[in-house]
Amino acid sequence: MNRERDRMAAELDLDAELAKGREAAPRLAADAVAPKRELAAPDPKDTTRPEWRKQIGKIRRAARMMDSGQEHEAARLALKILDAAPDMPLANQTMAMALERLGRLSKALDFYERAWKLDPDNPDLYRNISIIAWKLDMLPVAEKFVRLAAQLAPDDPANNSNLACILRDQGRFDDAIELIRQAIYRDQENATLWNTLGTILMEAGDPEQAIQFYEESIRLDPDMARTKHNLAYALELAGDADRAVELFTQARDAATDKIEEVTIRHGRSLSLLAAGRLAEGWDEYDVRLLPEYSSATLFAVEAPMWDGADPAEIRGKTLLVMGEQGLGDEVMFMNALADVIDTVGPEGEVRVACAGRLLELVRRSFPGVVADAHQTLNREGRNIRAASTLTADGAVEMWTPMAQPCRAFRRSVADFPDAPFMTADADKVAAWREQLAGFGPGLKVGLLWKSLKMDAKRTKFFTAFETWKPVLETPGVEFVNLQYGEVDEEIALAEKEFGVTIHQPQGIDLKDDLDDVAALGKACDLVIGPMNATTNLAASVGGEVWLIFSQRRYWAMLGAENPPWYATARAFGGLGGYGDWRSGMREIAEALAERVESMAAA
Repeated sequence: MNRERDRMAAELDLDAELAKGREAAPRLAADAVAPKRELAAPDPKDTTRPEWRKQIGKIRRAARMMDSGQEHEAARLALKILDAAPDMPLANQTMAMALERLGRLSKALDFYERAWKLDPDNPDLYRNISIIAWKLDMLPVAEKFVRLAAQLAPDDPANNSNLACILRDQGRFDDAIELIRQAIYRDQENATLWNTLGTILMEAGDPEQAIQFYEESIRLDPDMARTKHNLAYALELAGDADRAVELFTQARDAATDKIEEVTIRHGRSLSLLAAGRLAEGWDEYDVRLLPEYSSATLFAVEAPMWDGADPAEIRGKTLLVMGEQGLGDEVMFMNALADVIDTVGPEGEVRVACAGRLLELVRRSFPGVVADAHQTLNREGRNIRAASTLTADGAVEMWTPMAQPCRAFRRSVADFPDAPFMTADADKVAAWREQLAGFGPGLKVGLLWKSLKMDAKRTKFFTAFETWKPVLETPGVEFVNLQYGEVDEEIALAEKEFGVTIHQPQGIDLKDDLDDVAALGKACDLVIGPMNATTNLAASVGGEVWLIFSQRRYWAMLGAENPPWYATARAFGGLGGYGDWRSGMREIAEALAERVESMAAA
């Protein structure tokens, strides 16, 4: 027994675990159905030993602490219980549950595994392990354990729901749909199963059909916040941003915990922006900064944060503007940087921490700022961002995330400038135009078609390369590859199937040489592709960009016909419903043919 206690102490330094805060889960697993077993009602086998029976009252007290939001206290009590009964399955499960509530997922998994090895016939433990593995993106492990749980409890529909969701997250949509349809046939009044079917169709790219199943789930259980959240998201993708806001509001009011509430509020902020309600949307968008938001970046800056509510607060200050989210987002949010500089004024100083690849472009575009690269550390799935070179002198008086100035300076579409806000290198633009001229006499059109990261969740936002056929077959065009990553297969397909050459620009790394990428985008007559870092760069310097969307009321469109961020950008696609890529491609092909014709007539 003493050896077991010593090993337990070595495995768990509880003070260190509690000090670390929440571990960011690679997957939210928000649709997971957790076991319903109450710690306050232990199984009879948990009382088979006298030393175990003595712990039941303490376990019930720990459960009450967790229910009342006292997770830290519950974890400390669970450690005392484990010290007294280290081989008691329920004691290990109690510690695992407390650690899970605290967001210490990896360590929670260790204790669920201990409980499982001590009680291998308990189906709840298999499901617990499956859910934690799911959150940690260990999908094969999650699938294995939920299947074992289903073998032990074949009549529990929650196991089928969780398994279907795990199959969904692996992109195995047909398997997931078949499994959940069989489960619904056996239990047609189960709201969770209808919600799960909706999520599968949603991730497969069919929000219209998903909406029907979400509505059935809500009919069966009107108080289920998660289903209302899912329905709101599907409505936004389907183009009904106004109703999405309404459903997100209902879901927020029905949320059962802080994490669920924050997740719903984030979705609501994007729907407000998609609906063109910018003032409300930017105010709510602050929620992305809360640690309870699963994708929140933590910023290691000691100065007070400017929240964008009152521009007067930054006048005359030394203000640090910190890049956030992805590279394309940094570029897009710099739309408001000139307003920040003007507001701070000559008595103050603006410092910009951005991706190192953007420094040359940022310093040229905003010569009055002090710019340097930010540093990002990933700890337990959570990004922690600092700007050590810009804060080392202790002069920074306030800081703000890159998107926050939109709250002050972009409260309506009319607030956006009708001009480029970044400046390409003129010599590089001229050099690229010279190289492009060697590709032939046609219109020079830069082309992008995918993301560097293509998984089950992201694929629905990009069209298959084959659907580009009507665009690529437009005569009088010289297509230029601006797509970074592996492209040889698609370029060969274009040559073989469509008889089209996609020219490769020489002397450039399309992923890292971003000052050249911006200049190349400006040098092209036109750039066509999804909204990403490359198209954002090209548009920011005044290049003409045609953006293709799977949905027309995308949040970054801000309720407008064309994205207000860029004066030279135009939106295509999404008019025939979500994922209607083919009509969008026909629309682009027709517009491109008109452009070629007008160029020939000039």
